[in-house]
Amino acid sequence: MRVSTILMIIGALLSLGGILALANPFAASMTVTTIVGVFFVFSGVVQAWILFRAGGVSGRFFNGFVALLSIVAGVWMLANPLAGTVSLTLILGVVFLIMGLVRLLMAVQLGQTRLRWIMMLSGIASVGIGLLVLFNIAAAASTLLGIFLGIQLLAEGIGLLAFTWAMRRKGH
Repeated sequence: MRVSTILMIIGALLSLGGILALANPFAASMTVTTIVGVFFVFSGVVQAWILFRAGGVSGRFFNGFVALLSIVAGVWMLANPLAGTVSLTLILGVVFLIMGLVRLLMAVQLGQTRLRWIMMLSGIASVGIGLLVLFNIAAAASTLLGIFLGIQLLAEGIGLLAFTWAMRRKGH
């Protein structure tokens, strides 16, 4: 099978996954939370294993604490995915708000250039999204992560399909 065919199949599957996530953002949000929980548990276990094998490493207490915290957070998310989804959405809202504020500060420092207004619009949009999420966390938590996952998967799939078609045009 040609590489371009494999990439086309992957692109189509990613696009299909994006469409399915957008069709049911609640299920996609729960899936994101479960995957994040699994990664937290896995990373915590690996960190703890490395820590015990490393011997006399400085900062053992803090590394051990981070490992334990990762495991506890992961188990908590897996045991209570709805609460985990709310927590992840809350973090996402705060990240949008902070990123927007930083962009607004950057726009002020740009002076009177065309880029200033683009940066201002970007900052205002991020602040707006952050505030929307934070002031309506119950509604946002059930769908926001799933919508973001769907958009990301769809964009990745379409991008990979476009790349594959370009590869085929060049004879690869």
